[in-house]
Amino acid sequence: MAEIEIEKKSPIWPWILLAILIIAALLYFFVLADDDVDDADDMNTEQVMDDDEMDNETMEYEDAENMQYVTAINEYDTYINNPEMGVDHEYTNGALMKLISAVDATANNLGVDIDADLENARNEAQEITEDPMKVTHANSIKDAGQHILKALQTMQEEKFSNLSSAYSEVDAAFAKIEGGQETLNQKEEVKSFFTKVSSLLNSMK
Repeated sequence: MAEIEIEKKSPIWPWILLAILIIAALLYFFVLADDDVDDADDMNTEQVMDDDEMDNETMEYEDAENMQYVTAINEYDTYINNPEMGVDHEYTNGALMKLISAVDATANNLGVDIDADLENARNEAQEITEDPMKVTHANSIKDAGQHILKALQTMQEEKFSNLSSAYSEVDAAFAKIEGGQETLNQKEEVKSFFTKVSSLLNSMK
């Protein structure tokens, strides 16, 4: 009687082990890849936040700079338009000082260098308070005004070519102030000059 050979089945556990290893490798790969994506997203998010914060800080700084010169012009306008103020030494000195501050702040905002002219204007304006009884305050106004006009002309020519007529009006108003004459005798001329400058500065906002 012939013997029937029975084929032995190969053990199945190596295949199970191999499947487990493959599944473990796939899980490890996907988990690690997901962590990398999350890390990249976090880094991108942080970068975007940092960029936004820097942009906001830059805008806030620029806004502060802008508000500084606008505030200076507004303070000058408020001062010269005060109906209770007469054209005496105190008013004249205050108007000139606030005008110089407004011109200085505007120049800084525009990036125009007029420091030397304004320093000379400050020195001339200061002389008005040193001798309140002096009848030639108009001379100090003229001397300070010359430096202010030069500064305004530099700003107008460099940044506002369309405001040449407005500057000419300021120049014409300034020319009507006579040196050697009492300021109180030419109140309208002095106030006209301050007003024309105000109009020019507001056009530069």
